[in-house]
Amino acid sequence: MTGGGGGGVDDDNKARGGYKNQTIRPVTIKQLTDIPVQETDAPIMLDNEEIKQVTFVGIVRNITPQPININYSIEDGTGIIDVRVWPSHGAHGDNDMMDDGERRNPTHDPSIEVDKYVRVYGDLKFFNSKRSVSAHKIRPVKDHNEITYHGLEAVYVHLTKTRGPPSKAGGGAMSVPSGANQQQAGGAYSAGAAYGGGGGYGAGGFGGGMNMSSLQAAVLEVIAQAPQESHGIQISSVQQKLTNRFQSTDITKAVEWLISEGHLYNTIDESYVKSTGSF
Repeated sequence: MTGGGGGGVDDDNKARGGYKNQTIRPVTIKQLTDIPVQETDAPIMLDNEEIKQVTFVGIVRNITPQPININYSIEDGTGIIDVRVWPSHGAHGDNDMMDDGERRNPTHDPSIEVDKYVRVYGDLKFFNSKRSVSAHKIRPVKDHNEITYHGLEAVYVHLTKTRGPPSKAGGGAMSVPSGANQQQAGGAYSAGAAYGGGGGYGAGGFGGGMNMSSLQAAVLEVIAQAPQESHGIQISSVQQKLTNRFQSTDITKAVEWLISEGHLYNTIDESYVKSTGSF
């Protein structure tokens, strides 16, 4: 796909099959830099599958305001890539048009700082034999659990695409739907356990072998088996589901413990949580 400007997103989508298959693919920067540079409108392929929108987490190493865009150099430990924010994308939520109808210059979001982690959503672009990401949205990472979660998610998706769906620790096949709306299939799942690593909930049920109390295991089970919305589940909903078994204050403490141990992480705010085994 060619493209030197931030405009033309609609044209790009039309040229590459319309608005179908717009799933956001979690990636590492190395995965993007390993894709060969191309100067045509041919589909961009990763793991033998076309990709359109991608997301990754990294550290801002440099910020360069330019007349027509803002360029961020972002590194994630696997590589470094330029991320460009164009006025037409409104990635910072700016109002791009002035009162006289002229387009204003892009403005830098002060919450995006050098040497701080950010999450990027955008499209991989090629221009003059160079690659960059044209950002739809870039935001600061406020919970560092998101960094670990994204790395695990990127590995999980890559392994699923290249090796097929994982299997349960007990040996039976387990179908795990892809995408943000996947449902928990047969209990919680750990990418590390399924692909030969340690950890995970395994076939022994929630909390088995992890020194969890019955309360902590019950809380984790409710959260992991909830519909996997992108924002997770509200803690008050967990309290309601377990109201006949445990006190609300004890449930809150159990959630805090599960977060500190890496089994859960906060999403849109501190009242919502999601299981790290839910991808």
